Amino acid sequence: MQKKVLIIDDENIICKGCEMVLGELGYLCEHSLSGVAGLELVLNNSYDLLLLDMKLKDMDGMEILETVKKAKPGLYIIVITGYSTVKNAVTAMKLGANDYISKPFSEDDIAIAIQNAFNN
Repeated sequence: MQKKVLIIDDENIICKGCEMVLGELGYLCEHSLSGVAGLELVLNNSYDLLLLDMKLKDMDGMEILETVKKAKPGLYIIVITGYSTVKNAVTAMKLGANDYISKPFSEDDIAIAIQNAFNN
């Protein structure tokens, strides 16, 4: 059975790029350009992994992370951000993120992070 990945990022190019890379690796992908809509998707559907941007136009990614971890504690979450700081990384990990990737990232970076997630 194929693994399902949800991408929540307000940059369409990031969503489409991740979908392309992950699709080539055999994963089923969906995306949301809105934090509010993405949160609704993740809470009302079944996913194996969430790629979550920290800075969204309509909602804070940290708030989504905290809400999702409470509702679906077993969901593997990789935070992706263009605002990478040690403080943000530590906060994300404390809130339950399983991995943290700084933008810009390469196709290999995202592929390796996803493969590591599913090999754990």
